[in-house]
Amino acid sequence: MFALTQAFKTLHPFKQVAQPVNIAKTLQSSSFSTTATAFAEQPQPTRPQVGASSLFENVQVESDTQVENKEVTDKQYHWSSANFKTSPQKLNMIARQIRNLPVDEAIRQLQYSPKRSAKKILHNLAFAKKNAQEQKDMKQLVVAQAWVGKGRFIRRVNPHGRGQFGLMQHKEAHMKFILKEASTTSDQKSNRRNVRGWKESKKVWTPLVENKPIYNPKPFYNW
Repeated sequence: MFALTQAFKTLHPFKQVAQPVNIAKTLQSSSFSTTATAFAEQPQPTRPQVGASSLFENVQVESDTQVENKEVTDKQYHWSSANFKTSPQKLNMIARQIRNLPVDEAIRQLQYSPKRSAKKILHNLAFAKKNAQEQKDMKQLVVAQAWVGKGRFIRRVNPHGRGQFGLMQHKEAHMKFILKEASTTSDQKSNRRNVRGWKESKKVWTPLVENKPIYNPKPFYNW
C-alpha cells in the first residue's frame, strides 16, 4: 500500500486547488463568432504615414484631373448623315466646299448649290447645329472637319443587246463632320497667302518711284 501511495504522489506532485471562475471576465476576454469556425485575428499592416493615401483618394484625384482636362479641351460635336443614293466622288465635292467654313455660311452655300446631294447635307448640317447649341451650349460654330464614307455598293444586271449583259452598281455614301467653336483670337497673318513673293498692301494702287529703275518692262500698264 505504501508503494502505491508513493506512485500516485509521483504522478500528481502538486495539489490541484479549485479556484472560483469569474464568468463575466471570461465572456469579455473570449470573442464569439456566428460562423462555424473562428479564425485567428490577423495582424494589422503598418503603412507609412508620409505620402500614404487610400484607394478612394486616388480615384478622387484622378477624377478631378479628368474634369480639368475636359474643361481645357475644346467643345466638339460629331455628326454623321445616313447613307443615301450618291457616289462618294460627287459627295466629296460638297465636303470640300463646306470645310473650314462657319456653319451659317456653309448652309448658305448649300442652299444655292445646284447639286442634288446638297439639300440632304443642308438638312443634316442644320440639325447638327441645333443639337450642338442645345446640348453642349456651343456658339459661333465652324465646320472643322468634313469627310465622306462609302456605303452599300449594290450590283445589278445591266442587259444589253444580242443576249449579252453587264454589271451596274447602285452606289451609296454618307458624310461625317465635326463642329467646333470658332476661336476668338484672330491672327493678322491668316488672311495673307502663303506664297513666296506675295505682299499684301493696304493701298489700292502704288505710285511709281522715280529713283527706282524698271527692269524688264511689260507692254501694258501693271502698277
